[in-house]
Amino acid sequence: MTESKDWRRARCHDLWAEQGGTCFYCQIAMAPPLLQRIRHRKRPDAATIDHVMPRSLGGAAEWHNEVASCRACNAAKADTPPTAEDLENLRKLKSLGRA
Repeated sequence: MTESKDWRRARCHDLWAEQGGTCFYCQIAMAPPLLQRIRHRKRPDAATIDHVMPRSLGGAAEWHNEVASCRACNAAKADTPPTAEDLENLRKLKSLGRA
């Protein structure tokens, strides 16, 4: 799937807003993705899209499997499967949002 950078930034912003501007994993506050300057997007606290069930393990590139996470948590998680706690937190988040 190839999307434009603007589409990905808007998608990340929507996920960020759904979570109240905090990382799904460590709950640090992240700057709004649409307001981040290019030079800030490589910072450890920059918002990124994470697939809770990694795509490499069969996870979907769809809203119900996507969260906003800081770059540091996204990089640390990499392609590891989600924990039971991650899946429960995802279920709660998406049942409140646009799932």
